[in-house]
Amino acid sequence: MFFLVSLQQEEYDYGDETYDDPQPLNCSTTESIRGGHVSYSQVQINSITTVVHKQKTKKEKKKYIIKYKMDHVFPPQGGLEGSVLTYHCRPGQYPFPVSLRVCDAHGEWSPMRLTSGRLVTRATCKDVLCPGQLQLDHGDLWPRDQWFKVGSVQSFSCEEGFTLHGSAQRNCTLSGEWTGTIPVCDNHDGDCDDPGTPPGAHRSAGQLHTGEKVIYRCQSGLDLLGSDERVCLENREWSGSPPRCQSPYTFDSPSTVAAAMAGSLAGVMDVLTPDSIKKGWLTFGRSFRVSEGSRMNVFILLDTSGSIKKKDFELSRNATIALIRKLDSYEVQIRYHVLSFASESKDITDIRRTVESGNAEHVIWNLEQFDYHSHGQKTGTNIYSALIRVYELISFFKQNRHRNHFNETQNVIVLQTDGYSNVGSKPAAALARIRNILGYSSTATDHTNERLLDVYVFGIGEQVKKDELNSLASKKSDENHVFIVQSYSVLGQIFNSIISDKTVTMCGVAQEDVTEEEQEGYTKPWHVTLPGTTPRSQKCAGSIVSQNWVLTSAHCFGRVGTDQVPQQVEIKYGGENTPVMSTSVIMHPRFNVNALKRRNVSEFYDYDVALVRLNKSLPLSWKARPICLPCTVPASRAMKRIDSTCLQHSNVFHCFIIYFLQRAACVEKARQTLKPPTDVTLEEYVPDRFLCSGGTSGKQDAITCQGDSGGPLFLQKRKRYFQVGVVSWGTTDVCKTPIIGHRRYSSDRPPADARDFHIDVFKIMPWLKTHLGREIQFLPDDD
Repeated sequence: MFFLVSLQQEEYDYGDETYDDPQPLNCSTTESIRGGHVSYSQVQINSITTVVHKQKTKKEKKKYIIKYKMDHVFPPQGGLEGSVLTYHCRPGQYPFPVSLRVCDAHGEWSPMRLTSGRLVTRATCKDVLCPGQLQLDHGDLWPRDQWFKVGSVQSFSCEEGFTLHGSAQRNCTLSGEWTGTIPVCDNHDGDCDDPGTPPGAHRSAGQLHTGEKVIYRCQSGLDLLGSDERVCLENREWSGSPPRCQSPYTFDSPSTVAAAMAGSLAGVMDVLTPDSIKKGWLTFGRSFRVSEGSRMNVFILLDTSGSIKKKDFELSRNATIALIRKLDSYEVQIRYHVLSFASESKDITDIRRTVESGNAEHVIWNLEQFDYHSHGQKTGTNIYSALIRVYELISFFKQNRHRNHFNETQNVIVLQTDGYSNVGSKPAAALARIRNILGYSSTATDHTNERLLDVYVFGIGEQVKKDELNSLASKKSDENHVFIVQSYSVLGQIFNSIISDKTVTMCGVAQEDVTEEEQEGYTKPWHVTLPGTTPRSQKCAGSIVSQNWVLTSAHCFGRVGTDQVPQQVEIKYGGENTPVMSTSVIMHPRFNVNALKRRNVSEFYDYDVALVRLNKSLPLSWKARPICLPCTVPASRAMKRIDSTCLQHSNVFHCFIIYFLQRAACVEKARQTLKPPTDVTLEEYVPDRFLCSGGTSGKQDAITCQGDSGGPLFLQKRKRYFQVGVVSWGTTDVCKTPIIGHRRYSSDRPPADARDFHIDVFKIMPWLKTHLGREIQFLPDDD
């Protein structure tokens, strides 16, 4: 093989000379680590001989040609410039203070330094440790240690009057993470539930009331990821993202990252519903409208600085391709901008080229053709340049905001880096400009309401500056946007294992800012009405749970679940003038109003639920959309908890249900409707299948009226609505008797002893699953 270089030279006659280039200096291959072993990467080396020949041109001018000739090819070797030394330890240990070193041109391995800056001459294998649970308000923990070895167990219990949520026992794993979930002792007496304290952290004292703030700090040697301050909001949720404390030598596990990323992406993708998926129908999501031509812009920023070796870049590219394919599996219209950054940024795919950037295969092709060496000698890490490029592109779209649907376009930024910014301005300055141009505060510490922006940050390896990366990631309630993973190969595993679901259903979405005339159809798009099926029966309400099914009360149709009832019922929905008809009515087989009649109880409403099958699928719109049912995949997506279980759904929603009033005190008011003589106990009369609502001043629910039977008892979480009960009966009809004594009451301002009772949907889940399982994807049964 020959490389030709022309030299115009006449002053010196080289003649024909041959000489060998100086060989590079080798690094030692006898390094060791205490308690482990060492491996060396292999570099292909060629022996190069330089030969200089003299030639004459036609004009008799001397011209010299230097020819570089590869004489020999030696077997791959370690210890040469660019090769990598890797330290290995047994499972449950990690190399300290570094896991790898690189050989430089002077024949020296990159130095090992402690966090203090002091040099270390020999590496050591140290035990992986899990940070202990240091704080459990209103509870006890054992043992009370700061650090735990792999295999250790820490146990938790609560004081009397407080319920344990999370794990009663957690095990320290090989990765330095704990099994299970953070323990919390809560009596639901505050406006917000106790947010818990992660292992290795302390939390400030304070009441859990609206506007109150909690502050977290990690013990020495740990980095805090997530929000270090959280505020109890009016919707009884905490601002910011859950904090966690991480050791410099431990990483987020692939399964944990994949689940968190999938959950967050599911919520992002739900912004665009099937109605608008590549069809251009008008719809809305979260709490804003997405109009025709709606889209999502995904900006992927790849670190190609000098510390990224070619092998790592290949892994990074493959991981990015896996992410693009995964995002493309969501039936959502997406445009991509992919850029590489070192000392400056370079576009790989330009989002302004609509056709090219909207075709996933074309974007992938561009990635595959990208030259790893394109940055040349400019090998710094300039995260600012990458983010300012995103700002420029978003600014471009804002210039023609109507054509580009600027106010309806999601912007998702995915940053991958193995280090920290060492060139250019501070990255946070560029991110502040992005937030400003989107209309968000650049100083806010909670980004939950940033509906048009999500910033995901992936730090790869042990050299990342975690506090800088954490400052760049979005802080959204109950979501994680910053992840620290061990290597680019792990990043590929994560992107490949993200769960996707092409059936992106938008259950539980309601528009918030509407006119008074639009209230019913827009703020409760799942609401339906059913006229009385007999001359004496009252009208009822119901809820759309799918395009073909309505959930309502059984007593709207008959007194016993086995009664023969009309199968064709008229159902009005979404303010439409044309109602839809049913083909069948299915009452719960255990419903029997007369079940306690022999014991002098005239009416008993246990299992008071029915399903109505429609004769045609409802066209989904602003005015007609299903409410989310717990224990289903759509509900998990709406909660951004992809891998959640039915039991976890129950724990989450029942915490909200008993917030207003403890059940025993609530149910006690039903005793007034038991007329003596009867031996029926209150527990028989109001079994645990009933949820109770109502209450005294300060903790008071609205009360239903006659005609509301069959409607949903629902809760709002993350701006989505979930049905937890079916309205059955109540103690007081305030709409029929608005004045009691000298006081005027209403549904929103009921008497203190007014109570409503609702069938708990969690208690009828097997029945719902039997009839709806073919249409709604339910979660697997809990073990």
